[in-house]
Amino acid sequence: MQDKGNWMITIVMTVCLIVVLGFGNQQTMATAPTKRPVINVFGSDPVNINSHRSFVAVQGEWIFYNNNGLYKIKKDGSSLQKLSSDWAHNLNVVGDWIYYTRNKPLKEIYQLEMPNYEISYTYEDTTELFKIKTDGSSKTVIKSGSLTEGDPNNVHRLYVVGDIIYYADGYGPLYRMDTNGKNQKKLLDQFEEVYFYQDWIFYTNESGQLYKMKRDGTQKKLVRKDKELSLVGLSGDFIYYTKLVDSSGAVDVYKIGLKDGKTALVKKGLPRAENPIIIAGKYLYYISENTVCRMNMTDGKTTPLYPSGISINIGGDSIFFSDYQASDHDKKDIFKVKIGENKVEKVTPKAK
Repeated sequence: MQDKGNWMITIVMTVCLIVVLGFGNQQTMATAPTKRPVINVFGSDPVNINSHRSFVAVQGEWIFYNNNGLYKIKKDGSSLQKLSSDWAHNLNVVGDWIYYTRNKPLKEIYQLEMPNYEISYTYEDTTELFKIKTDGSSKTVIKSGSLTEGDPNNVHRLYVVGDIIYYADGYGPLYRMDTNGKNQKKLLDQFEEVYFYQDWIFYTNESGQLYKMKRDGTQKKLVRKDKELSLVGLSGDFIYYTKLVDSSGAVDVYKIGLKDGKTALVKKGLPRAENPIIIAGKYLYYISENTVCRMNMTDGKTTPLYPSGISINIGGDSIFFSDYQASDHDKKDIFKVKIGENKVEKVTPKAK
């Protein structure tokens, strides 16, 4: 009887232990923190848009890029998906939406009956502004331009900051509006480049002088009266600009403290580089004589990263650049390299 009693006690204790452990595991599973998706504040780094050569935007684990169509792919090279056949310029991604412009097809402008092989012909001065969900659904026209000279609906540069769109038409003015296209307001009659810092917009005017204003267009102030400045980036509490040295295209690189207004020389005589020059932390990236280069602004050391590149962008923690395919110069490959590293990786080719 004593053995039977001990056996029953053992069974009861075992059952209780299983229940307790199971309940504890369920609690752990129920309270395990879920990973929140990363949502951009800035749809793209302004340097990509200022250069008129924007082809990539990054949000969280996703890379969105234009390569004869709009695609997305995970940073690890998986889950490639074609989102649109549009040649998407000015890529911006914020939350569930992608914003971009495209040149309007001739067929739509002139209502022409065109054979299939000509259907994609576009008119470069007439544009449309779209938004599309990051899964490729709900494509929506926000603005549609026309051939009318000075039409502000022709969007040529696009900066999405949170729930506000800042954009420029082809003739210089800077506007802002809601992401649904409403509440449009002109901020500037003309500008060259813009950067966003806290609740300020830094910009250069047509003479290349540096100004700043509030994001609603108020409190315009001159920051630097020197002329012919070209903004190239904002990193930390500094904004960087270049000044042309001579007819060879070489430039001197400077930085201004956004808190104290002090100016310092960063690099003297940087060789002629294709637009844009990109500032990323302590590094400066550029393409010179077709070579993709990185310069350490601390010690001035320059490192060649890739022997051939035609355009360069920044997205997330990486630098992206494109190059023509060796077998077909009508097609491009897109590559990436993490900031501060040397390993260049090819972004998976577009979907079939």
